[in-house]
Amino acid sequence: MPRALSRADASEIVNRVREMSVADRTALPGVSPARAPQLLAGALVAEAAMDLLSVDWLEICPWAMREGLILRRLDHLDA
Repeated sequence: MPRALSRADASEIVNRVREMSVADRTALPGVSPARAPQLLAGALVAEAAMDLLSVDWLEICPWAMREGLILRRLDHLDA
């Protein structure tokens, strides 16, 4: 089932994460202690990119960017 993020939801997430301590962020699903300090910055970048590119929503990939790039490259090698 595809997951999506709207620009309005991205703004809401930024506001919620901004108010959380780093320790509280580690309690969020999928957020490791090493990544918790970076969570707000990532949310801000996603929100700003959606705004600057006039993207109303985006599909959330289940993999990290590097895995997505590797899988895309492998798709091109098979062609």
